[in-house]
Amino acid sequence: MGSSDRLPAPPLPDLYLSEGAVNDLADLIRGHINALFSISKNIAMGQDTRMFLKVAAYLCLISIIGGLTDFLRLGYASLVIVLTIPRLHEKYEDCIDRYILIGCRKLRQLYVRFDVECLGRVRKWILEKKKLS
Repeated sequence: MGSSDRLPAPPLPDLYLSEGAVNDLADLIRGHINALFSISKNIAMGQDTRMFLKVAAYLCLISIIGGLTDFLRLGYASLVIVLTIPRLHEKYEDCIDRYILIGCRKLRQLYVRFDVECLGRVRKWILEKKKLS
């Protein structure tokens, strides 16, 4: 077979982004970034304590996981988890959902206990400090 026996290449489609699509995407990204800035400002000003605690907890979790492993192992483990967990959940959905509900109830009970015992003491201490000032 010579070079003259080759079939012509199929035509390539015209690829382009419309201005409207780019503007819509830019508006969406701008909206999400502005919401992030607003939440960050509320956290920095001390107006959203619950979100501050969530962010602090996630950063601590990331730090602990990062300290235990290197990037390559974390990438492989993440890939295995992402490919395995959905299939296992499909197969054992009823059993998993039941245990998740039990876990959520226990976590809610622990949070209420933590809120009453620890955060209640902190609130009481803050109120006492304000009264003394």
